[in-house]
This record gives sequence, C-alpha cells and structure tokens, in this order.
Amino acid sequence: MIHAAVRLGIPDRLAAGAASSSAVAEAVGTHPHATFRLLRALASLGLCHDLGDGRFELTEAGEFLRSDSPESLVALARHWASRTWAALAHLEEAVRTGAAAPHGGRAGFASIAQRPEEAAVLNLSMVEQTLQVAGAIVEAYDFSRFHEVIDLGGGYGALLSAVLGAHPRLTGATADLAYLEREATAFLRRRGLGDRARFIAADFFESVPAGADAYLLKYIIHDWADADALTILRHTRAAAGRRATVLLIERILPERVAATREDVGVVRGDIQMLVATGGLERTESEYRRLLEAAGLHLARVIPTASAFSLLEARTSG
Repeated sequence: MIHAAVRLGIPDRLAAGAASSSAVAEAVGTHPHATFRLLRALASLGLCHDLGDGRFELTEAGEFLRSDSPESLVALARHWASRTWAALAHLEEAVRTGAAAPHGGRAGFASIAQRPEEAAVLNLSMVEQTLQVAGAIVEAYDFSRFHEVIDLGGGYGALLSAVLGAHPRLTGATADLAYLEREATAFLRRRGLGDRARFIAADFFESVPAGADAYLLKYIIHDWADADALTILRHTRAAAGRRATVLLIERILPERVAATREDVGVVRGDIQMLVATGGLERTESEYRRLLEAAGLHLARVIPTASAFSLLEARTSG
C-alpha cells in the first residue's frame, strides 16, 4: 500500500493540505473510488487522517513519504516493494537450494548498473537507511583519532558524510563501483563536503584502496556468504597494513533468538539476505571467526543507540 501510494505521488499531492479522494485521483490520474480505498487503507496505518466525507490529510508519519522531505523514506519504500518483496517470493526455493533469487548475489550487484532505475532505487534507499542510524554510529565511536577514512562499499557516501560532518579535520572517500561516481560526487557536494570527500572507483573483490587509517564497512559483510566475505576482508586487511582500523557496522544475531522486537528485526534481515543476496546475518562469534580467517582480530564490539553495533578489528600482525 505504501509503495503504491509513493509510486502514484499521493503523499506529494496531500503535502499541500487536506484534499478529497476525488481531487487526489484527478491530480495523480487514478480511479476515484480505488483512490479513496487506498487512502482509507493508509489512514488505517496512521499515515493520513480520515477526515470524513472522503477527505484526507497527511499525518506526521505520512510526511516521511513525501519526495521532498529532508528525511524522506520514498526510496526505501520503493526498494522494499520492488526488490525485497520480489526476492521474498523465492524464499521456498532459497530454503531448498541455499541459492539467492535471480539477480541476487555477485551477479546481481555486478549487473545492476545496466538497470539504472533499479540501481537508483537501491542506492537512494541505502542513503535513507544509513542516514537514519548514522547519528547513533557517530556518537558511539571516537573517529577523531583518524585522519583519512574510506567508506568501503559506501555507495553515495552517506555514512562518510556523517563522520566527516561530525569531525571537521577528517578527510575521506567513498569507494564503490565506478558507475556510482557522478551521483556520489553530487551527494557529497550537497552535504557540503566537496573539499574533504571524494569518490574512488573500486571493486572490493579485486582490491581495496590503500592509504586510509580507518576502513568503514557498513552493512557490507552481511551481504555475502563466507567465501565472498573473506575475499573482501582479506583485501581490506591488505590495504589496511599494520596500523589501520577496520570497522564493520552490522546488526549482530544473538546466540539464541527470542520473540523480541530486536531479534525479529535482525532475523528478518537474515531471511532477506538469504533470498536477496545469498548473504547472512551473523553472531559475534561468527564474525570473530570470519575476521580471524582474514588475518584480523576483533578488538571490541561497541553497541550504538540503533540496531547496529561497531565491530572494531585490527590486523593480526
């Protein structure tokens, strides 16, 4: 329902103020009664108010579905319905075979540049998702001791922008596939960081840029099964040398799962990774073993006020 409303531009139409469902339908080019029924459904989710007589207005929560909101979740809504929902339809087959859905895994990431609309939805949704938790990450960890940070697989550089924004002496780069350069550079400029942040074209399955004293990998390793994750971490370890810090930023599975909101969130992510990428969420002990196999040791785990934790790793020798 949220996806349909966002795709049709209904929250944007209601941003101007309360309107009748027929007026909304005329503005966005939809069937009048079907539009009323969708608006009524959105009201049941608390995203708009049903004012009676077929009139509706956005709620505070509904404001996040406006495309012009500074905290917009439009791309995330589109990502969930267009990519994740479609992948979850393959869950039974993924459980039978252990393989991700079509367009998943390495092939999916490598080919997404040939699907520009899908790529834009994915990358903008990652920006929105990261900016929601970036403040909690920056508050939980002292980045001030570093000079140069690389946001590996950082897309447009959302986390990098938060770190540099909080620490004016830092410089850094977002390192990702070459097709992202134009959008990433524009994003960093909009964030006022054009003089301290840059884009590096990189494929972490081939190599990782050297020269930083901190490497950030937010929600990267969970995308990949162990063999691919080890390749990424070994390349990162080689780039880090003997002095740099490697920071994984992930949601950590408990050793035993309970029926809590927190556990539901991370387990849902695990199932999503199973079908969408072939990756998985991991426990702290599983991350420790993975890091050790890559020549890194887990120095400490730092929780944040979000669902994410920082796993601080350093080279073993």
